[in-house]
Amino acid sequence: MEKLTTLEKLATSEQLFVPCVWDCMSAKAAELTGFKAMLLSTAAVSYSLIGRPDIGLISVTEMVRACDNIADYSSLPVIVDGDEGFGDSPANVYRTCRLFAKAGAKAITIDDQTGIRGYERSVEQGPEACPVVDRELYLAKIAAAVEALRDTDCALIARTCAKTRLGFDEALERLRAATELGARITMMIGLCSLEECRKIAAAIPGIKMYPDVVSRNGVPDVELSDIDALGFKLVSMHYLEKGAMYGMLDYGRNNIAAKNTVYSDDHDMGGMTGREIWDSCTYGHRWWFDLEKRCHDAGRAASGGK
Repeated sequence: MEKLTTLEKLATSEQLFVPCVWDCMSAKAAELTGFKAMLLSTAAVSYSLIGRPDIGLISVTEMVRACDNIADYSSLPVIVDGDEGFGDSPANVYRTCRLFAKAGAKAITIDDQTGIRGYERSVEQGPEACPVVDRELYLAKIAAAVEALRDTDCALIARTCAKTRLGFDEALERLRAATELGARITMMIGLCSLEECRKIAAAIPGIKMYPDVVSRNGVPDVELSDIDALGFKLVSMHYLEKGAMYGMLDYGRNNIAAKNTVYSDDHDMGGMTGREIWDSCTYGHRWWFDLEKRCHDAGRAASGGK
């Protein structure tokens, strides 16, 4: 199934609430729920694919493979979490962006952190310890990403993590300079108020992305309608990880207790059956069966059979 529009075009017409995914099944859950785009998260892929935390251990090859699988499977446009570009040079960023665009990504984030993503940026060290490269190197990497994606339908999301270490003004200046280099979507990590969103909207043109909205004590960080009016047309969130784990644990515990599969087999999933999930795939059972029948018919005819 062809993508009906690029992510950038879609985001100009409406605000997109984007869930983080890690494989084809989480992507399918996002699609069946009604979301119109999704974000391939390095954290989610790292935990699910290699069973390791999000500290820079996942490789670009593993992420590209995940992107390729999901983009081929789902009709939703895929945003890719590109971290620092999987390398600390513009050449690394250029190759990374080309690989993801070729794999079907419709947008990729590139930030100003370093490849060091372990203890140096841990909670124990405090938020101000989060290592970021200097402004010149960051913008050189943004320039490389712009060049790499110039002839593709994959958009660059210039992301900065400089706020916690260097302050809001420096982070804002980095995004402003990134837009001058050609980035049409920007994102600042560490946003915590509507007032900060207003300042970004006043200084930065184009589409903005609000990263990983959360709620505390039943109150969301921001109201989506408020930031939509400020140009924040992309808003990401993590929820599928928690939902998937809860569902698997719930089914498993009930089946263990009963020593059978009655609970999971009879659970109506809100009216959806397992067969509906599989048959709703972009290339479901029927598609493959029809393909094989056409090929057998063609082979039979070419060999002189009837």
